[in-house]
Amino acid sequence: MRSALRLFGVRITPIPGRITGPGASKGRAMRMIKGKIALLGAAAALTLTGLASCGKEKTATPAAEAAAAAAQVDPSAEFLAMADRHARAFLATAPEAATELGVGEDIAGENYLSHLGGYGFAAHQAARKMNEDFLQELRGFDRAALTGQAADTYDVLKNAYDTAARRNQFDFGGATPFGSGLPNSGDSWAMTPYFMTQLTGPHLALPRMLLSQHPIESRAHIEAYLSRLGEMGRALDEAGETFSTDAGIGMAPPRFAIEGVLRSLRNFTAKSAAEHPLATTLAEKMKSVEGISDEERAAFAARAARLVEDEVYPAYERLAAQVELALQETNDDAGVWRLGEEGEAFYQLALASYGAGVKTGDDVHELGLSEVARITGEMDALLKSIGLTQGTVAARMEQLAARPDNLYPNTDEGREALLASLRAQVDAVMAKSGDWFGRLPATKVEVRRIPIHEQDSSPGGYYTGPSLDGSRPGVYWINLKNTADNPKHSLKSLTYHEAVPGHHFQTAYLRSIKDMPLMRNMLGYSEYAEGWGLYAEALAKEMGMYEGDPAGDLGRLQAELFRAARLVVDTGLHHKRWSREQAIDYMVAATGETRDTATREIERYAVVPGQACAYKLGMLKIQELRARAEGELGKDFDIRDFHDAVLTLGDAPLPVLDATIDRWIKSKKA
Repeated sequence: MRSALRLFGVRITPIPGRITGPGASKGRAMRMIKGKIALLGAAAALTLTGLASCGKEKTATPAAEAAAAAAQVDPSAEFLAMADRHARAFLATAPEAATELGVGEDIAGENYLSHLGGYGFAAHQAARKMNEDFLQELRGFDRAALTGQAADTYDVLKNAYDTAARRNQFDFGGATPFGSGLPNSGDSWAMTPYFMTQLTGPHLALPRMLLSQHPIESRAHIEAYLSRLGEMGRALDEAGETFSTDAGIGMAPPRFAIEGVLRSLRNFTAKSAAEHPLATTLAEKMKSVEGISDEERAAFAARAARLVEDEVYPAYERLAAQVELALQETNDDAGVWRLGEEGEAFYQLALASYGAGVKTGDDVHELGLSEVARITGEMDALLKSIGLTQGTVAARMEQLAARPDNLYPNTDEGREALLASLRAQVDAVMAKSGDWFGRLPATKVEVRRIPIHEQDSSPGGYYTGPSLDGSRPGVYWINLKNTADNPKHSLKSLTYHEAVPGHHFQTAYLRSIKDMPLMRNMLGYSEYAEGWGLYAEALAKEMGMYEGDPAGDLGRLQAELFRAARLVVDTGLHHKRWSREQAIDYMVAATGETRDTATREIERYAVVPGQACAYKLGMLKIQELRARAEGELGKDFDIRDFHDAVLTLGDAPLPVLDATIDRWIKSKKA
């Protein structure tokens, strides 16, 4: 039974108002609904006029009129219209996600750049209700009647809504309308059981969004930025409410995660307000805004500093006091099993949602051990070829990493040289990409340093995508706290994964597809995206990027070994009940990574269960599909066409990717 109103075969679904605190207006949503009804009424009138004029003496019966109108409805177009309504409904509650996407007010709501979303009980309940409504409406469609983009989108959305419905049954860690889409905090992981950790949460996502994604191109943008600074107190207080509620029912994160949150909160307020990036970055960006006098810029900068001092800093201090209380409610256990039976059930859902399918924790663990053994054998042979013959593979990789000529100085000059090398690697890949891809991304990718206030809790490198309109580039972020964490031999594989032909190709393809529904641009699947990133590292070897560079090729193998070891330690932590220290020891022994790097990684896996498995599981699936296509197409196989087929699908769960490539193979045969 469909709950939405139907007018001449078209459903009208109310769009929830923005969640920005008590009393938020829903007037715009109702105006949009009324406008759609009016337009549909006009269309209906035209349809009836056309029907009446077709007969000389006859008047169409109501049943005939309804049947004729229904016959003109394209199920695929109707479904895509529904998906668009869902996207707009979500973005009306999540202005941070709308900012990341770079959409206009016509999509995300009037003046959305001035607001922040909700992070308390009401927001999470609204997310649960939104998912229920989305799922109910989707079930009203006949999948067999859909074609093309609508059919793919149905499969993706059904997976997302079903997964979110199962995730939302767990009454901790917040809620989401999507199984692995953009949660309201602006983080990329929806399947974490903890609302705030050393890696995720509004305490990190909000300043990151303001500093790197909020546009400063006009006076209105500046006022919107200041408005958001003023709302941060409310948003962080709501986050504290959610975090404290979870801790109170025994669902607090592990001790090291809470300590990581506290470090971030305290580091955030270490500088004077006038020196904080939230104030200084605005002052710098305003220099390029035309039509504003120097006096006005100074006044805006002063307002920003006052807001940081009077609103933002006190909110971080209040949040720190709440988080510190949770230390009394936690322990040192790292695995999600620490949350009891619910934690164990959560892990099985998380593992499946990140690409394991029906594989159990034991299955994934054994797969990881097998891959570790295979890759270690290849590395042993390559190490011997460059004269490193004594000791374990991990020990010899440590020797390679410690060579003075393999390190950039841990100075400002050394950091600049490292950044320059990454930019050169990006340029070199792009020069060869035309032979391996049918189309290249129109948007650029930039290499930037991770902000200093984030580097203690950030990974070695990551990527953020371009805006939908291409006005903001993709960014490859690198952690430069200690250059020894990024020896030269390791940097190529990181570049190929995070930038090109990895995440930048994958994300830029997605956001440039003309008929790609907005909802699909909002969803992300780690097993697809990270699987592609790891596949891209191996593809770079085929492209000749490691030619004459055995140390770089060892870096590639070490990176793949790292992802294989993740299968072992993630299932070890969450399924086999390993301790944090046991997992760190295994990672160091198996991969040769520094203990600091391994510690950061293990602490990440502990708070985002299952996600670390997505890399290897996704890579193996893409390689399996490529081998299938090569075997079935023979001499007609074109690697450029295959890559385009994978990337133009856009982020999708692995079963959808599998079915898509099967259809592509059949079409090539035909």
